[in-house]
Amino acid sequence: MSRNSKLRRDTRRKKEPRRPIRRLGGALQPHAQLETADGNSIGGAGWRDGEWLTVLGGQVAARTSSAAMTLAMLRHVVAVQEQAGQTLTLTFSPAIETAATREAAAAGHSLDDYLRLLEEERLERTISAPVVAAEPAPTAH
Repeated sequence: MSRNSKLRRDTRRKKEPRRPIRRLGGALQPHAQLETADGNSIGGAGWRDGEWLTVLGGQVAARTSSAAMTLAMLRHVVAVQEQAGQTLTLTFSPAIETAATREAAAAGHSLDDYLRLLEEERLERTISAPVVAAEPAPTAH
């Protein structure tokens, strides 16, 4: 390879127009928001491509077809942060509330009861999950 080939390639790349970042899927429609006491948003939930996405810290933390599960996850984040001493406010749209209420009614519960049941189910899974202990590293003698 000649010494000038890298220089020519870099020059050509600089002249090419920038391509925009293309995201897969449709636009995220926001439906819930977690805010700190000073008004900073740290997460929330939205609807995209037939799924509810839970977003925390700018990253998608979970995907589900269940609006009630999404609200349960967000309420859990609020509870965990309150235990850590940080107050969060959860606000959500009528659309996600209606979808979650329909899911609860299909299961024969009110929305609050259904969210409480989902939290109990999460606790059971946490308690019954096997704890994998890390094996001690072999010592060099």
